[in-house]
Amino acid sequence: MGTAVFMVLMVCGYWYTSRDLSTRFKFKRTFGWDVYFLVALYGCIFVLQGLLATALIWLALLVASTILNATSYSLADHYHHMQMDFMNWSFLGIQAPVVIMLTLAVLFCLYRSNWAGSARLNSSGRKELYKRLTHSNGVEGLLFQCMEEGHLAWITLKSRRIYIGMIHTASFENSATANVVLIPMLSGYREGKMLNLCIEHNYSAWYDEHGITLDSSPRSAMDFRKVIMVEQIESLSLFDSASASALAIKESAEQAQNK
Repeated sequence: MGTAVFMVLMVCGYWYTSRDLSTRFKFKRTFGWDVYFLVALYGCIFVLQGLLATALIWLALLVASTILNATSYSLADHYHHMQMDFMNWSFLGIQAPVVIMLTLAVLFCLYRSNWAGSARLNSSGRKELYKRLTHSNGVEGLLFQCMEEGHLAWITLKSRRIYIGMIHTASFENSATANVVLIPMLSGYREGKMLNLCIEHNYSAWYDEHGITLDSSPRSAMDFRKVIMVEQIESLSLFDSASASALAIKESAEQAQNK
């Protein structure tokens, strides 16, 4: 019986953590023994809910037996004790209350994972969830700000390459494949010991010259997207107007020197 309770507890915990949207984010960011404790925590919650529901059933049977025994429905010296019959009833060698408790725990888990309102978030609900979850992570928070407000992001890689562009999506569910999808506007690299910024490609000017937008056809800006692994990112910041002015001054100075 203890094995059955433990198995249902762990299965319900794993099912919920891998299906519920908000909990899945926590689960994907958990490592080592914390994963088992997180699964066990949610499994215990569902088992305790099943235990409480079974206790309510027992209480309802007790009240029904008391009422029947206090009325004319009781026959001679025969008294109803449905709550005791419920406790002594067995199913496949296991006490029926345990079977009912585990069944209710599974049903509660399925409801919370698949049919509850929190499991079927609309676009605005998902947006609010992502916003709340990214508050605890500086990288995710900045990327979400870029996606929500349309700011350009400045990404510097460990290889000294630099990409400036729009953040299309960001995935952090699996640390091994965590990545950022960026639509580039400018790209270049850091040169020399002074780490001077050199711009190699001006994508935004090329987009404008060829009439390319996010939804143009047959080619769109999405065809030039870059998938950058998070582990390759050295720094991340917003690209503001002051930075753009500094870049323009730097490029003008280099052109003047070349002449």
